[in-house]
Amino acid sequence: MRRPEHRPEVKAPPRWIFPEPARWWLDNGLQILALHRPGQYIAAVSLVLDTPLSSEPSDIEGVATITQRCLDEGTATHPGPTFAERLEDIGALLSGSAGYAASDLLLEVPASRLSEALLLLAQAISEPELRASDVERHQSLRLAEIEHTMANSSNRAQVAFRQACIPGRFRASRLAGGTAATVAAIASDDVAAYHARHYRPEGATLVISGDLTNEVYHQAAAAFGGWEVQGTLGVHHQTPVSRTPHCWLIDRPGAVQADIRLGGFGIDRGDPRWADLQVATHALGGAFLSRLNRVLREEKGFTYGVHLVNSPMRDGGLLAVQSSFRTEVVPEALDLARQLLDVTGKPITTTEVLDAVNYTNGIAPLRYSTAQGVTERVSSLVGAGLSAEFVNSNALALTRVTPESATQALTELLPPDALTLVVVGDAEALREPLVAAGWPVTLKD
Repeated sequence: MRRPEHRPEVKAPPRWIFPEPARWWLDNGLQILALHRPGQYIAAVSLVLDTPLSSEPSDIEGVATITQRCLDEGTATHPGPTFAERLEDIGALLSGSAGYAASDLLLEVPASRLSEALLLLAQAISEPELRASDVERHQSLRLAEIEHTMANSSNRAQVAFRQACIPGRFRASRLAGGTAATVAAIASDDVAAYHARHYRPEGATLVISGDLTNEVYHQAAAAFGGWEVQGTLGVHHQTPVSRTPHCWLIDRPGAVQADIRLGGFGIDRGDPRWADLQVATHALGGAFLSRLNRVLREEKGFTYGVHLVNSPMRDGGLLAVQSSFRTEVVPEALDLARQLLDVTGKPITTTEVLDAVNYTNGIAPLRYSTAQGVTERVSSLVGAGLSAEFVNSNALALTRVTPESATQALTELLPPDALTLVVVGDAEALREPLVAAGWPVTLKD
């Protein structure tokens, strides 16, 4: 048996570095970012379009989502179901989303079939059929999604919290996929017009990760080099601002628990306080034994779990305590949560800072161990107007966070006397106790 004094010294792990992508541009304006990841034989490709949802006509919001969902329903080269069959033949999966800052398509395929997959992706983007029957089907599916979202207490709280924090003149205050009224108004001609206007190579970025060959640029150029759209289109990204704090109560008659969101308008990754806020949110509500979870779950037994969630946008963000509580304990739980958010009297500690930094930087090699993880991270940064270098610069910034800077960031961004509250629960049982506890809630549809 090795004697204790002879045990090897455990050293701190070396700093992990996020890979720097190779970068090219095609003549049509498309940027290509390639990240070679040896041994990753499933390549991950993301095509990011610089198309914010604020580009949608206000009366047909959701048209970006419907357009994106129709892209794999058939192309001019592979009409109807033959396009999906061609994807299946090469083992490819195609998905995507229309976000507030950008739209993207994500493609996963064996690296040995990458060239073929890129050609199919280019066809989906540049020559989709967009048949009226497909538009109508996806329109019906989206309407069912909206109904399901609004019937779910947690989702309803999230939607209302966004509305409560961001003024209605900003697109980010509303559902990304549109409301029931705007989605119902979408016609197939609207989808075709949106595609013709906004699906264009200038400003777009193609991100490719995996075990790549030296031919990756030529493969991408062969697939997308002929993608041309006449004219240019200026893109305007809105910069949301904070709304006056609100206290809203949304009625769910007979509910035995309530979903709450307590917080406010936050910051984006470009704010110099970003690393400080990451550490603060981890200490308050990011880890299992964070302050909020330790008190409200472990000591009080009010909930199965509570989190402080930091959700950045391209500009600004949302910062909220999120949880579900038994109806009868909601006022006490909210008061405790507000007290815990007030870190002026109990600042964030050195131990909490070290735990947050070690956790965040420590999981990075695992988080980005697959081509999909790398591609999704880079494409999300591109959509936010940032480069891949942000990962490394943020990791370094985290190591410079102090208890004082983390405490100050949270104090500035979540002042306890200026919080927005959304409660979704039984209004008859909750309204008077909440008002009596100092939460001047108003009923909200």
